Amino acid sequence: MRTAIERGFGILKSHFRSIDGKSFWSYETQVDVILTCCIIHNHIMGVDPNNFLMEEICSESEPIRRIINLNQREEREENNEWITKREMVASIMWNDYNTQRN
Repeated sequence: MRTAIERGFGILKSHFRSIDGKSFWSYETQVDVILTCCIIHNHIMGVDPNNFLMEEICSESEPIRRIINLNQREEREENNEWITKREMVASIMWNDYNTQRN
């Protein structure tokens, strides 16, 4: 786990040069900057996981990226199942409502 965390910070430092080196910000600001960098990184990966800049930085983390993509696919399938269930419940409720009105 330590290696994965160090690799993650290495990726952030490579992509966001402002966090690579001694910081002059307060601790609270440093926390906010790191969180912001993580959010921006995740957004870039969500919008274009094949971004050429990210490919240069993240080439050694390809197996991790495959796992993430697989998890995202499973989450989409799970979401579709819940959407189907929600639609079914809504349809039953609507039919019950219409039956009671008549």
